[in-house]
Amino acid sequence: MRKNIAILLALIIGFTGFFIYDNYFKPWNEAEKRINKYMVEQGVPKDDISNITKEKAKKASYNGILYKVSYKDDPQYEYQYFYSDDYYSLYINKVLLQIYDLSNGNELTDVKELKNVKHPPIHLDK
Repeated sequence: MRKNIAILLALIIGFTGFFIYDNYFKPWNEAEKRINKYMVEQGVPKDDISNITKEKAKKASYNGILYKVSYKDDPQYEYQYFYSDDYYSLYINKVLLQIYDLSNGNELTDVKELKNVKHPPIHLDK
């Protein structure tokens, strides 16, 4: 009888641990891995980052993790890297980059505006 209780207890602890990891730690680890990969492909040096804010966010109808990054060599813009495992339109890397001008708070959408930033968005299919 004790053997069965021990096995049942081990299964409950195992499933609880898997649930906690899968819902709380795995998304953050996956977001960091994919956003770092995106930054490397952009050519962002590690010592150029002046500030990173990491938070849970919702863009459109997607829940995910948002990194707000400020760069030393491009201080007038805020780069927002959004990762969502549910973001199927970005099926390759699942990272969306939006760049905001800090002087007026508007998102840069025009191709001419995006050419003026130091680290423009890229298409990553690796």
